[in-house]
Amino acid sequence: MKKFYDRTREMIVLKELQRQAYNDYSRFVVLTGRRRVGKTSLVYKLMSETQEESPGLYFFVGRNTETLLVRTFVEEVREKLGEFVPDGMTSFRELFQMILEIGKRKKFTLFIDEFQEFDNINQGIFSDIQELWDKYKKQTNVCLIVSGSIFRMMEKIFKDEEQPLFGRDDSTIRLKPFNTETIKEILGDHKQDYTSEDLLALWTITGGVARYIELLMNNGCTDVQKMIHYVCSSGDSYFVDEGKKILIQEFGKQYGTYFSILDRIAHGDVTQSEIEGALGMKSLGGQMKILEEKYGIIRKKRPIGAKEGSQTVRYEIQDNFFRFWYRYIHRYSALIELQNMPALENIITNDYTVFSGISLERWFRQKMIESCQYRQIGGWWKPNGVNSKGDRDDFEIDIVAETLEGDIEAYEVKRNPQKYSPARLDEKITEMKRHLFRGKEVVKRGLSMEDM
Repeated sequence: MKKFYDRTREMIVLKELQRQAYNDYSRFVVLTGRRRVGKTSLVYKLMSETQEESPGLYFFVGRNTETLLVRTFVEEVREKLGEFVPDGMTSFRELFQMILEIGKRKKFTLFIDEFQEFDNINQGIFSDIQELWDKYKKQTNVCLIVSGSIFRMMEKIFKDEEQPLFGRDDSTIRLKPFNTETIKEILGDHKQDYTSEDLLALWTITGGVARYIELLMNNGCTDVQKMIHYVCSSGDSYFVDEGKKILIQEFGKQYGTYFSILDRIAHGDVTQSEIEGALGMKSLGGQMKILEEKYGIIRKKRPIGAKEGSQTVRYEIQDNFFRFWYRYIHRYSALIELQNMPALENIITNDYTVFSGISLERWFRQKMIESCQYRQIGGWWKPNGVNSKGDRDDFEIDIVAETLEGDIEAYEVKRNPQKYSPARLDEKITEMKRHLFRGKEVVKRGLSMEDM
């Protein structure tokens, strides 16, 4: 997947900040986003498109000693800026000051990747950067971009008032997974005659995360069977380890609590009190809020139009990749331990049609969100309407949306369009209008794989 996709809006913002840095004075940009979403590729693209105007430096902060890192960075400065740097430099402070001195007479971009890792190498580096940046910013023309994939750490470094770099960034950009049109473009470039089933599988498994899509496309996995086979290729498959790696990286020693919360939610829509009861823990509201608001892994579910706290709020896993990972990889970890990957592949293949039905509903919601034509989008079910099994009763409508003009739309989502019943949807709409949108016309429609 060598072609560069999308990121038009983010590139415009970065180029404008770079222009300001070169023509006015230095700018400090923070780039965040989940692992594998494409942060490094975005900045590489920026530097490649502007290299004729100005050079770009790339510093990757790996788990190494400060002395060895600085030695690597010095070579980059010598090569890209053509500047003399004396041998024997061992501190990042000394190198950063030299770079800013060069910035008094040269315009260039400095990209520091995995910036949060400085915390494991020398915490004093953040104070050094703050002190030197405050001193040199107005005298230099450097576009400083720092990126980090551990959201928790990047938030602490730049949003915590106790930290030296609090308030030093001129702009923070949070990179998100690809949108629905970009996913279609990527699949189309690798398989011109792709089917809706192929597209739904790519969305269901990757959730639009750039690296996951790249892995599948580069390995020729452009249909459902090939994608599932690749995921189950071995016990140390990239997809097998990824979920746990992310949670451990993000939540550190507390990852077990978050892991357990997500595990409970993955088994079905649950309330906070049900999760606390199952885990034998109280007051998990803080952790739930972090998973929802900071990471976007889970989301609250309540009928459209319902007020905050007006009913029991239920939770679902919103992140497609985590939803897939918990459903199959975590749930069947015993099979993976035994290296029985054929059995896992068989389970996913047999269950996929049912599992992907929810993904189809999410696809259409996401498309509607991206259209920017709606003031609210959700589902609807009778408040407190449950059957004898505790499930919501049969009056649930998959998608109900209110346009910016105030028009109401209702959609039933079915994989097979022949299963859509306009008459049944009319009954549900009639029931909904007893509780909500009284006196309003509701435009109804069925959505299926054919509408993707």
